[in-house]
Amino acid sequence: MIVQERKVYVTRLQPGAVLSRDVYNERGQLILPQGTEMTTSLIVRLKQMATIEVWVAEHMVGPSAPLPTESPVPTIITTQPKPSLMDCYSNLIGSVENLFLEARAERRINFEPTRRLLRELAEISSKESNFLHLIINLRTIDEYTFQHSIGVGLLSMQIGEWMGLGPLERQELLIGGTLHDIGKCQIDAAILQKPSRLTMEEYEIVKHHARYGYEILRNSGVDERVAVAAYEHHERNDGSGYPRGLQHDQISRIGRIVAVADVFNAMTSRRVYKDALSYYRVLDEVQNNAFGALDPAVVALFVRKMTSFFVGNQVVLNDGTDGIVVLVPNDRPTRPLVRTATGFVDLLQRSDLYIQEVRAI
Repeated sequence: MIVQERKVYVTRLQPGAVLSRDVYNERGQLILPQGTEMTTSLIVRLKQMATIEVWVAEHMVGPSAPLPTESPVPTIITTQPKPSLMDCYSNLIGSVENLFLEARAERRINFEPTRRLLRELAEISSKESNFLHLIINLRTIDEYTFQHSIGVGLLSMQIGEWMGLGPLERQELLIGGTLHDIGKCQIDAAILQKPSRLTMEEYEIVKHHARYGYEILRNSGVDERVAVAAYEHHERNDGSGYPRGLQHDQISRIGRIVAVADVFNAMTSRRVYKDALSYYRVLDEVQNNAFGALDPAVVALFVRKMTSFFVGNQVVLNDGTDGIVVLVPNDRPTRPLVRTATGFVDLLQRSDLYIQEVRAI
């Protein structure tokens, strides 16, 4: 009996595959023996040990191999429960992680499996009436890089919908937003996760991720209009961005939209080197910095739509006062009227106060 085998990247390994050769670590120690049937946990273990590829059995040829049969196979129809939002999200987190590992090893990716999962998540997410509530719910998994990628993709697609863009461009925003940071796979993790301020030399290294991401996506056959999101999401209207110092008219629409989604999602996320800021403070800061850095039209629309979800939020002011948002002014939506136990606080009139924490949406 002959066992045919093939070499498979760990990023593409599926549960149920059987190892046709022993797997050793870089010190020559046996990790998994030949004949091991792979499970999800074993695949994760190989990734954690930075194993790039393994040999798996494809099929057996010989006298003992089962002969093909012409007998008809009955069709069995089963009804599978539809995956939940968190099921889709968890699967997508793993898929995006695989993309980063694959991009690091090969400088290209096979995006099709992730594309399907993205569509599933987008379809389920579209049924959530409160988009802010959706974004908060999707932050229960502590993997910043991958949840940030997905969050930016969903935010970018939602901005596109608010702008009245067509379905094709919204899909490009979803994909471009999700893959905008893929170039970071080529940056030293010690720099990306450094808890203190980066040195000038380290910051220059990080800035290369925009070009790396564009090259990886183009190497992978991803459409130019999507790949440009990775290239331009750090460009700024006033020319202060990187890597090319483009100005407003030179930056693509997808680049300008993903930039807003990236800034908002990053500033409202907890990371190793900083705590998350409240949505109110971030939107206020984004709005104040809109003229010059970010596209003011995109920012104005984004702030107006996001603050429409604020009425009824349970919040804490920076002086420790608990309250509930009862009115959002159109001209300054990030400075709402808050009802407290002792009366009302109008943040338009109290420049010394701001919403420090959102406790419930």
